[in-house]
Amino acid sequence: MSGLVNIGLTGLRAHQLALSVTGNNVANTNTPGYTRQEAVFVDNLSLRTGAGYVGQGVSVETIRRISQNFVVEQVRADTSVYSEREAALKQAESVDNLLASSTTGLTPALSRFFQAFQGAAEDPTSVPQRQLLLTQTEGLVSRFHALNGRLNAQMENIDQELQAAVAEVNSIAQSLAKLNQSIAVAVGAGQGDMPNKLLDERDEALRRLSELVTVSTTTGADARMNVFIGKGQPLVVGNSAAQLSTQASAQEGRKLDIMIQGIGSAANQLATNELTGGKIGGLIQFRDQDLTPAINGLGRVAIAIADTINHQHSLGLDLENNMGGLFFNDVNDRTLARNRVIANGNNTPPTNQVLRVEITDPKKLSTHDYEVRFEGPGNDSFTIVRVHDGSIATRGTLQGVFPATVDLDGFRLYFESGTFKQGDKFTLLPTRAGAAAIAKEVDRVEELAFASPIRAQAGIGNTGTAKISLGEMLDTTNPLTNQPIGLFANPGRLTPNLGIQFITNTVYEIVDISNPANPVPLNPPMNNLRYIAGASNNLFSTDPGETLVSAQGPDMLSLPAPVATPGPYVNGYSAQTLNFLSRNPSTGVVTPTTVNLAANASAKEMASAITAVSGASANAYTQVRLSNFVDNGDATPLGIEINGETLTISPPAVFGPDALASVINANTTLQSQNIVAVSDGVSLTLRATTGENINVVVTGSGDSVDVSKLDPYSPGTPVLSTQTVGSGQGLSVGGFIDVRMSEGVSFTSPSVGVFNQASVARSTYLGIKFAIQGEPRAGDRFSIRFNTDGVSDNRNARAIAALETKGILSNGVVTYGEAYSQVVEEIGTVTNRARLDKEAAKALLDQSVDFRESISGVNLDEEAGRLIQFQAAYNASSQVVAMARELFDTLLSTFR
Repeated sequence: MSGLVNIGLTGLRAHQLALSVTGNNVANTNTPGYTRQEAVFVDNLSLRTGAGYVGQGVSVETIRRISQNFVVEQVRADTSVYSEREAALKQAESVDNLLASSTTGLTPALSRFFQAFQGAAEDPTSVPQRQLLLTQTEGLVSRFHALNGRLNAQMENIDQELQAAVAEVNSIAQSLAKLNQSIAVAVGAGQGDMPNKLLDERDEALRRLSELVTVSTTTGADARMNVFIGKGQPLVVGNSAAQLSTQASAQEGRKLDIMIQGIGSAANQLATNELTGGKIGGLIQFRDQDLTPAINGLGRVAIAIADTINHQHSLGLDLENNMGGLFFNDVNDRTLARNRVIANGNNTPPTNQVLRVEITDPKKLSTHDYEVRFEGPGNDSFTIVRVHDGSIATRGTLQGVFPATVDLDGFRLYFESGTFKQGDKFTLLPTRAGAAAIAKEVDRVEELAFASPIRAQAGIGNTGTAKISLGEMLDTTNPLTNQPIGLFANPGRLTPNLGIQFITNTVYEIVDISNPANPVPLNPPMNNLRYIAGASNNLFSTDPGETLVSAQGPDMLSLPAPVATPGPYVNGYSAQTLNFLSRNPSTGVVTPTTVNLAANASAKEMASAITAVSGASANAYTQVRLSNFVDNGDATPLGIEINGETLTISPPAVFGPDALASVINANTTLQSQNIVAVSDGVSLTLRATTGENINVVVTGSGDSVDVSKLDPYSPGTPVLSTQTVGSGQGLSVGGFIDVRMSEGVSFTSPSVGVFNQASVARSTYLGIKFAIQGEPRAGDRFSIRFNTDGVSDNRNARAIAALETKGILSNGVVTYGEAYSQVVEEIGTVTNRARLDKEAAKALLDQSVDFRESISGVNLDEEAGRLIQFQAAYNASSQVVAMARELFDTLLSTFR
């Protein structure tokens, strides 16, 4: 009977325990992180009898948590993704609302600023319009400052949230370490039975941790769990936890980095780029990949506006006849330029390095930050990388001579001084502070430079229909050399005033007319220039790198001795080799080219050979003066031949310079050789406008003519050399050559001849632009002078206003407004993407949570059924006990 009683009692105990487990499930229906449990029944060891093995009842082997690891891990992963997207969306929406708003965005202020410029350009003498412009300028500057302040406040807010999240991670890590210890003790004490409550607490702690950062785990034999975060950084190992902290970034200093002190280590390791997912990952990603480019993008617009408007304003003339100064503050102020470079906090002493970043070309500026790394092998070798993707921008080596410069992406890095060594790093922030630094420089309406400082005028006696343009200012300093252009060296006037004189209908020269009665050649010369009818002829070079070399070697200074007819007549020029070097400004590749000039070649032939060189063009012309016409009075009159053409004077014309000029200019053969003649009544000047030799032969008996070679580069066109050519003699006069070369082109010669060995190359760039159209006539003149008191001139104001719609950024294809719109669009794209990603992540998380709940969650209907089931089993077990008692009582009564 005792066996039956025991069987009943085991049933009572087992089902009572099952009822307790089920009741606990019901009680914890709404407990966060609770995992449903169940009692695991096993039958007791059977007893062997003569009739076979008889069961001994039931017992509860363990209380099992209904959980599947892969489902729990999926919930953690989806939680991490959702929290990351949620954090990014919250930050992105704030920035998007700021930048895109018609109230707080930049677009309205920028539009009002240029509208004020348009109004001022329409009435440049209006003081109220000028004052309105100054007011709108202050508004634009204030808007830049406000936007920059809000964006940087957002950066600080993100850093504060990171600090709070790091503190929470540390708290959870400590809890997990303690839970690991408690679980290990409980497992040991329970001889393998799991402490379900502690396991639930640990899973819930891991879930909360996954809201902050990506979590992965491994579990040991004693049920202790090792926890890794981000890309595999150990956070908890057994009973020990690592410690996270925040500190100012060594790379930049204006944001926080997250550091991790590893388990058993006293040193902090940088972990910012190793932490992904969760709130921390979302904040870091948005801060570094979205917010930082937005701040840089706003700064880039501010720098472009300040730099380009400053440049154009400097080309104008204010109400006080002064050249325009800075409109905004100088973007390359020495302090601003140095603040664009931040030394890495881990650089080792000495830290005496001085660097600066100057803006050279807003068109090429990006929104990236850069890092200069001295990675070796020596102390002088450096690499510049783009921070956002680690791509290499350029490499170089310091030569030990300071300052050293590197040009890159629209800015120039100056290594000014200091001891640079392997391991040093410097962060370059070309545009970061652009919006914060912009400031209005013009304070008075009189300082607004709306007029152009140059004006052109046609000569009163011009007979042709050619017209000269109003003129356009390009620069007052050469943008390549940063040196002032001499034309504007003296305040209030041009140095010199310029005159355009047409020698023929198709040939002109530009001279110094500071003294109108005595025009002199320019330095470098602008002689013998070709005019193309029917086209717009630009008078001046627009290439800041263009230079000019004139043929002023010893061969140019003398004339050959006359020789007896029929010659041959040679100009006496010696053979010469010119070694050209063409350096590509973009690639730095140097291409050599050799030009061999033949002995006695005409200037035209030499110019043709030089023009064949890429980047070079040559202008050839010959100038000769005939004077002192001597006729001895015999029966054979004085006769002259020019290039084989006999000059015949027909009565009633009288032999002399005037008659000779008429005959020469009417000779079709000489016309085909581009030879023209001008008489002053005493002497005859011949010019071959394409550089042919001018051969002069004297006929007659006992007669002579003085032939002089003229210097086209000196005031008054002085005589270089003179030869007297007698009857039966002739000589050949060679021409001059002016060689124009594009940026990067130069030449030398191993000998002297037509050119010197190392001829001086002079810049042709005057920083102005004029054009002539129409049909000029020989003798037509135009002048270019300073626009004194041009108060009603609005050309410079119009040029500044036109910048609003001009391609300025992104290699000259994007306007200011479009560049700002790109910033807004990029943040808007980030916001929309984050919103969609959050919705998708939320759906995946809900699925994972529902799946987990279907496995591990408490279902009240199911638990109610189990209560009934276990209650019935309990009652049945009690009946077994009662029946055993009755049987036992019956047995006892039998033996009474």
